[in-house]
Amino acid sequence: MASKKVSRRLTESEFQRVFNEVRADINELQLHNKVFGGVVENLGKYPQLGINFPAFFGAFLAVMRTDMVIRLGRIYDPDGTGHDSCTLARCLCSLRDNSQYFGDAAVTARLTEAYREANQDFLLWHRADLIKIETDLATIARSRKRLINLRHKVYAHKDLETVLSGKRDDFLATHEEVTELIRLAHDIWNHHSRIWDASTYSDKTIGEDDYKWLFSCLRRGMKVKTVMDNRQTERFMAGIKSRKEGKL
Repeated sequence: MASKKVSRRLTESEFQRVFNEVRADINELQLHNKVFGGVVENLGKYPQLGINFPAFFGAFLAVMRTDMVIRLGRIYDPDGTGHDSCTLARCLCSLRDNSQYFGDAAVTARLTEAYREANQDFLLWHRADLIKIETDLATIARSRKRLINLRHKVYAHKDLETVLSGKRDDFLATHEEVTELIRLAHDIWNHHSRIWDASTYSDKTIGEDDYKWLFSCLRRGMKVKTVMDNRQTERFMAGIKSRKEGKL
Protein backbone atom coordinates (compact mmCIF):
# COMPACT_ATOMS: atom_id res chain seq x y z
CA MET A 1 0.00 0.00 0.00
CA ALA A 2 1.44 3.36 -1.02
CA SER A 3 2.23 5.70 1.82
CA LYS A 4 0.45 9.04 2.02
CA LYS A 5 2.36 11.81 0.31
CA VAL A 6 3.71 14.44 2.67
CA SER A 7 2.52 17.92 1.75
CA ARG A 8 5.25 20.20 0.51
CA ARG A 9 6.33 22.83 3.01
CA LEU A 10 6.38 26.25 1.44
CA THR A 11 9.04 28.87 1.81
CA GLU A 12 7.79 32.36 2.59
CA SER A 13 8.13 33.46 -1.03
CA GLU A 14 6.39 30.28 -2.24
CA PHE A 15 3.57 30.86 0.21
CA GLN A 16 3.14 34.41 -1.09
CA ARG A 17 2.75 33.07 -4.65
CA VAL A 18 0.17 30.49 -3.55
CA PHE A 19 -1.68 33.08 -1.45
CA ASN A 20 -1.81 35.44 -4.44
CA GLU A 21 -3.04 32.64 -6.71
CA VAL A 22 -5.98 31.98 -4.40
CA ARG A 23 -6.68 35.72 -4.29
CA ALA A 24 -6.71 35.83 -8.10
CA ASP A 25 -9.38 33.12 -8.23
CA ILE A 26 -11.47 34.97 -5.63
CA ASN A 27 -11.14 38.25 -7.54
CA GLU A 28 -12.17 36.58 -10.80
CA LEU A 29 -15.13 34.96 -9.08
CA GLN A 30 -16.32 38.30 -7.73
CA LEU A 31 -16.14 39.83 -11.21
CA HIS A 32 -17.77 36.90 -12.97
CA ASN A 33 -20.53 36.65 -10.38
CA LYS A 34 -21.45 40.32 -10.78
CA VAL A 35 -21.43 40.10 -14.57
CA PHE A 36 -23.49 36.89 -14.42
CA GLY A 37 -26.03 38.48 -12.07
CA GLY A 38 -26.21 41.64 -14.18
CA VAL A 39 -26.80 39.71 -17.39
CA VAL A 40 -29.55 37.61 -15.79
CA GLU A 41 -31.18 40.77 -14.43
CA ASN A 42 -31.12 42.49 -17.82
CA LEU A 43 -32.46 39.45 -19.62
CA GLY A 44 -35.35 39.56 -17.18
CA LYS A 45 -35.96 43.22 -18.01
CA TYR A 46 -35.58 42.75 -21.76
CA PRO A 47 -36.65 39.17 -22.55
CA GLN A 48 -36.77 39.90 -26.28
CA LEU A 49 -32.95 40.00 -26.30
CA GLY A 50 -32.79 36.45 -24.98
CA ILE A 51 -35.39 35.36 -27.51
CA ASN A 52 -33.45 36.95 -30.38
CA PHE A 53 -30.03 35.62 -29.30
CA PRO A 54 -30.80 32.30 -27.55
CA ALA A 55 -27.62 30.47 -28.57
CA PHE A 56 -25.31 33.27 -27.42
CA PHE A 57 -26.93 33.88 -24.05
CA GLY A 58 -27.51 30.17 -23.43
CA ALA A 59 -23.84 29.42 -24.04
CA PHE A 60 -22.68 32.47 -22.07
CA LEU A 61 -24.68 31.61 -18.95
CA ALA A 62 -23.70 27.93 -19.09
CA VAL A 63 -19.99 28.79 -19.36
CA MET A 64 -20.25 31.29 -16.51
CA ARG A 65 -21.92 28.75 -14.23
CA THR A 66 -19.24 26.20 -15.05
CA ASP A 67 -16.45 28.69 -14.47
CA MET A 68 -17.77 29.70 -11.05
CA VAL A 69 -18.28 26.13 -9.84
CA ILE A 70 -14.81 25.05 -11.03
CA ARG A 71 -13.07 28.10 -9.51
CA LEU A 72 -14.92 27.74 -6.22
CA GLY A 73 -14.01 24.06 -6.19
CA ARG A 74 -10.33 24.98 -6.56
CA ILE A 75 -10.54 27.42 -3.66
CA TYR A 76 -12.43 25.08 -1.32
CA ASP A 77 -10.82 21.83 -2.43
CA PRO A 78 -9.36 19.71 0.39
CA ASP A 79 -5.78 18.56 -0.09
CA GLY A 80 -6.07 14.91 -1.06
CA THR A 81 -3.54 12.13 -1.01
CA GLY A 82 -1.06 12.25 -3.84
CA HIS A 83 -1.41 15.90 -4.80
CA ASP A 84 -0.83 19.42 -3.51
CA SER A 85 -3.17 22.22 -4.54
CA CYS A 86 -3.39 26.00 -4.25
CA THR A 87 -6.40 26.14 -1.92
CA LEU A 88 -7.63 28.51 0.74
CA ALA A 89 -7.26 25.80 3.39
CA ARG A 90 -3.69 25.14 2.27
CA CYS A 91 -2.91 28.83 2.77
CA LEU A 92 -4.33 28.80 6.29
CA CYS A 93 -2.47 25.62 7.21
CA SER A 94 0.77 27.17 5.97
CA LEU A 95 0.19 30.21 8.17
CA ARG A 96 -0.54 27.94 11.13
CA ASP A 97 2.40 25.59 10.62
CA ASN A 98 5.18 28.06 9.81
CA SER A 99 5.88 30.22 12.84
CA GLN A 100 9.01 31.51 11.09
CA TYR A 101 6.74 33.55 8.80
CA PHE A 102 5.95 35.73 11.80
CA GLY A 103 9.36 36.32 13.28
CA ASP A 104 10.22 39.95 13.94
CA ALA A 105 12.54 40.20 10.95
CA ALA A 106 10.06 38.53 8.57
CA VAL A 107 7.16 40.75 9.65
CA THR A 108 9.28 43.89 9.45
CA ALA A 109 10.49 43.02 5.96
CA ARG A 110 6.93 42.52 4.65
CA LEU A 111 5.59 45.86 5.88
CA THR A 112 6.47 49.22 4.41
CA GLU A 113 8.49 51.73 6.40
CA ALA A 114 5.62 54.23 6.32
CA TYR A 115 3.24 51.62 7.74
CA ARG A 116 5.65 50.64 10.51
CA GLU A 117 6.16 54.28 11.50
CA ALA A 118 2.40 54.89 11.60
CA ASN A 119 1.73 51.72 13.61
CA GLN A 120 4.30 51.38 16.38
CA ASP A 121 2.79 48.09 17.69
CA PHE A 122 2.89 46.43 14.27
CA LEU A 123 4.79 43.38 15.55
CA LEU A 124 1.91 42.54 17.89
CA TRP A 125 -0.76 43.09 15.25
CA HIS A 126 0.90 40.89 12.65
CA ARG A 127 1.10 37.57 14.46
CA ALA A 128 -0.75 34.53 13.15
CA ASP A 129 -4.22 34.31 14.70
CA LEU A 130 -4.19 30.58 15.44
CA ILE A 131 -7.68 30.49 16.94
CA LYS A 132 -9.14 32.28 13.93
CA ILE A 133 -7.25 29.96 11.57
CA GLU A 134 -8.77 26.86 13.18
CA THR A 135 -12.22 28.44 13.15
CA ASP A 136 -11.90 29.29 9.46
CA LEU A 137 -10.59 25.84 8.58
CA ALA A 138 -13.62 24.32 10.28
CA THR A 139 -15.91 26.73 8.39
CA ILE A 140 -14.30 25.80 5.07
CA ALA A 141 -14.66 22.07 5.78
CA ARG A 142 -18.29 22.55 6.80
CA SER A 143 -19.13 24.70 3.77
CA ARG A 144 -17.39 22.76 1.01
CA LYS A 145 -19.23 19.41 0.92
CA ARG A 146 -22.16 20.24 -1.37
CA LEU A 147 -19.95 22.36 -3.64
CA ILE A 148 -17.34 19.64 -4.05
CA ASN A 149 -20.05 17.04 -4.72
CA LEU A 150 -21.48 19.28 -7.45
CA ARG A 151 -18.05 19.86 -8.97
CA HIS A 152 -17.10 16.17 -8.92
CA LYS A 153 -20.39 14.66 -10.07
CA VAL A 154 -21.73 17.19 -12.59
CA TYR A 155 -19.06 19.66 -13.74
CA ALA A 156 -15.72 17.84 -13.67
CA HIS A 157 -17.37 14.48 -14.44
CA LYS A 158 -20.84 13.25 -15.29
CA ASP A 159 -21.43 10.76 -12.51
CA LEU A 160 -23.42 7.82 -13.86
CA GLU A 161 -25.25 7.05 -10.62
CA THR A 162 -26.26 10.68 -10.23
CA VAL A 163 -27.65 10.84 -13.77
CA LEU A 164 -29.55 7.54 -13.47
CA SER A 165 -30.95 8.19 -9.99
CA GLY A 166 -31.59 11.90 -10.42
CA LYS A 167 -30.48 12.45 -6.82
CA ARG A 168 -28.97 15.89 -6.39
CA ASP A 169 -29.85 16.64 -2.78
CA ASP A 170 -26.17 16.88 -1.83
CA PHE A 171 -25.42 19.61 -4.41
CA LEU A 172 -25.66 23.37 -4.28
CA ALA A 173 -29.21 24.20 -5.31
CA THR A 174 -29.26 27.97 -5.83
CA HIS A 175 -27.01 30.69 -7.17
CA GLU A 176 -27.34 32.47 -3.82
CA GLU A 177 -25.28 29.62 -2.33
CA VAL A 178 -22.57 30.25 -4.91
CA THR A 179 -22.56 33.95 -4.05
CA GLU A 180 -22.32 33.18 -0.33
CA LEU A 181 -19.32 30.88 -0.86
CA ILE A 182 -17.58 33.63 -2.86
CA ARG A 183 -18.27 36.14 -0.06
CA LEU A 184 -17.01 33.73 2.59
CA ALA A 185 -13.77 33.04 0.71
CA HIS A 186 -13.21 36.77 0.23
CA ASP A 187 -13.78 37.53 3.92
CA ILE A 188 -11.47 34.74 5.12
CA TRP A 189 -8.72 35.66 2.65
CA ASN A 190 -8.95 39.35 3.53
CA HIS A 191 -8.73 38.73 7.28
CA HIS A 192 -5.51 36.77 7.02
CA SER A 193 -4.06 39.02 4.33
CA ARG A 194 -4.53 41.97 6.68
CA ILE A 195 -2.43 40.12 9.26
CA TRP A 196 0.08 38.92 6.67
CA ASP A 197 1.10 42.21 5.10
CA ALA A 198 -1.62 44.77 5.96
CA SER A 199 -3.28 44.42 2.53
CA THR A 200 -6.93 43.78 1.73
CA TYR A 201 -8.90 43.61 -1.48
CA SER A 202 -12.30 45.12 -2.13
CA ASP A 203 -15.24 43.18 -3.46
CA LYS A 204 -15.64 45.96 -6.05
CA THR A 205 -13.97 45.28 -9.38
CA ILE A 206 -13.12 47.64 -12.21
CA GLY A 207 -15.36 47.37 -15.28
CA GLU A 208 -17.83 45.06 -13.58
CA ASP A 209 -20.85 46.78 -15.13
CA ASP A 210 -19.76 47.18 -18.75
CA TYR A 211 -22.38 44.56 -19.64
CA LYS A 212 -24.83 47.47 -19.35
CA TRP A 213 -23.29 48.95 -22.50
CA LEU A 214 -23.73 45.62 -24.25
CA PHE A 215 -27.44 45.56 -23.50
CA SER A 216 -27.78 49.22 -24.46
CA CYS A 217 -26.13 48.53 -27.83
CA LEU A 218 -28.19 45.41 -28.41
CA ARG A 219 -31.44 47.23 -27.68
CA ARG A 220 -30.49 50.16 -29.91
CA GLY A 221 -29.50 47.74 -32.66
CA MET A 222 -32.81 45.90 -32.42
CA LYS A 223 -34.74 49.17 -32.57
CA VAL A 224 -32.81 50.28 -35.65
CA LYS A 225 -33.36 46.91 -37.28
CA THR A 226 -37.07 47.12 -36.54
CA VAL A 227 -37.28 50.59 -38.13
CA MET A 228 -35.36 49.37 -41.18
CA ASP A 229 -37.57 46.30 -41.48
CA ASN A 230 -40.67 48.47 -41.24
CA ARG A 231 -39.38 50.84 -43.94
CA GLN A 232 -38.54 47.93 -46.21
CA THR A 233 -42.02 46.53 -45.65
CA GLU A 234 -43.61 49.90 -46.34
CA ARG A 235 -41.65 50.25 -49.61
CA PHE A 236 -42.59 46.71 -50.62
CA MET A 237 -46.28 47.30 -49.90
CA ALA A 238 -46.18 50.66 -51.71
CA GLY A 239 -44.71 48.91 -54.78
CA ILE A 240 -47.48 46.34 -54.76
CA LYS A 241 -50.09 49.07 -54.45
CA SER A 242 -48.54 51.04 -57.31
CA ARG A 243 -48.54 48.00 -59.59
CA LYS A 244 -52.16 47.32 -58.78
CA GLU A 245 -53.00 50.89 -59.66
CA GLY A 246 -51.07 50.61 -62.91
CA LYS A 247 -48.51 53.20 -61.95
CA LEU A 248 -45.57 50.92 -62.68
